[in-house]
Amino acid sequence: MDEDLFSTLKLLALTIKRTIDDGISDGTLMPEEEVYLRWKVDKFQYTDKGVIEQAAHGEYITKPSWFRTSFKLTESIKKFNEYNSAFERLTNVFGKGDVPSKALEAFVRKLVQECLHKSFLAEKFEENDIDNIIKIFLKDLHEEPVRCGAKIELEGVTLRPDKVELSYGITLRKTKIEDIEKEFPEFSFTQLNFPSKPSAILNIEFFGRPNEIQRKVEQAITILRLFKVGSVTWTRYHMFSDSIIDPMANATVGSNRIGTAYETYLITEEEAPKLKKFWQTISNIMPSSFFELDKTRIDHLTVAYNRYTDSLFQNGILERRIANAVMGLEALILKPGEIQELPYRLGIRVSKIFALLEYDPHETKKAIIEAYKVRNLFAHGGQLNDKGKKKLESRYKDPKNLLLSILNYLRILIIIMVISKRKKDEFIDLVDNSLIDRKYEEQLNGVISQVKEILW
Repeated sequence: MDEDLFSTLKLLALTIKRTIDDGISDGTLMPEEEVYLRWKVDKFQYTDKGVIEQAAHGEYITKPSWFRTSFKLTESIKKFNEYNSAFERLTNVFGKGDVPSKALEAFVRKLVQECLHKSFLAEKFEENDIDNIIKIFLKDLHEEPVRCGAKIELEGVTLRPDKVELSYGITLRKTKIEDIEKEFPEFSFTQLNFPSKPSAILNIEFFGRPNEIQRKVEQAITILRLFKVGSVTWTRYHMFSDSIIDPMANATVGSNRIGTAYETYLITEEEAPKLKKFWQTISNIMPSSFFELDKTRIDHLTVAYNRYTDSLFQNGILERRIANAVMGLEALILKPGEIQELPYRLGIRVSKIFALLEYDPHETKKAIIEAYKVRNLFAHGGQLNDKGKKKLESRYKDPKNLLLSILNYLRILIIIMVISKRKKDEFIDLVDNSLIDRKYEEQLNGVISQVKEILW
């Protein structure tokens, strides 16, 4: 650690503390009043389907705010000799440019906010508090790990247990009243809508850099989507971090996704340990292309996962959703050069794989062929007529059950191929050979057994 830099920053921090203490003491520093809207929940019920009953009303309240005072103080402190000395020292260590200037301003802003906040609570802003802020600030400058995380509001998954510890620092839990009862400044127009009712809350905490938070959120969502068939997504999440200089360290991100989750699944008490095992297994081997914000890698696995996601989220036309699910299977289990007997090839291969998972191979094959007919119908601009719908109803009670079956085959097949780590053609050859050779069937069953361990 640069002791001279630490001492220079410490001198600036003590000057800021003394300035604030003196200003509050002589009355020149005072908070202004700010109006907030506070949502209060009158009725709340959480069931296997999530929050099914919610009634709330808004209350306007007035609270003290140091916002304007904090801004004015930060600007005036920039004229202090101690500020100039700190800036000069930072420039000597980290070079010229915008980084030292913006970083030092963020450091001052943090000190001002903490000092004012503690003064309002009638608590002392101790020298130890200053030292901790300086240490974090120096970690920021050296891009070292700090505590980061996010509180994520979800749709598409509900729980019977109050919470599930998925991994170190990662918890999935039921939605609580306090997750809905929030306060917002009066003029935060985007926040004045009726409060949302997330089906579950995911909390993530880790040591790293704030720019890793969004990636970890998307990875977590992907894992939950693959555990069971569910339109799991985030509606909003709040990022937090001990970082002082990162502008996204304490930001809230809202989703532009319209509508509710088409498919919501339930995690029972018995499934909670399975989810934990699944999480810890799949998180280490899942292709990053499934959740990277900048998706540049396109392969059969990524295409299949994207089709799976499309089927879960794109408009609710049944034919379109079935077509996407079938195309996901095609991406995984058909070779590019295969152009004949595609429904047959797809049905035989998928039914063989799922027979080893103790599914009825005849029912699996029938479902694949039925779904392929719907896929072709949609691909050529058609939709199921009344006769077609009645046929599916007679077999599946609800045509949507066919969609859910195909989605489940696709989900499990994605997991199998991720775990197998085999190339696409190699895996398909293994499946084909297993149809006629017990040695290859045993090899395929070895891959399937790994999946059984984390799903059953």
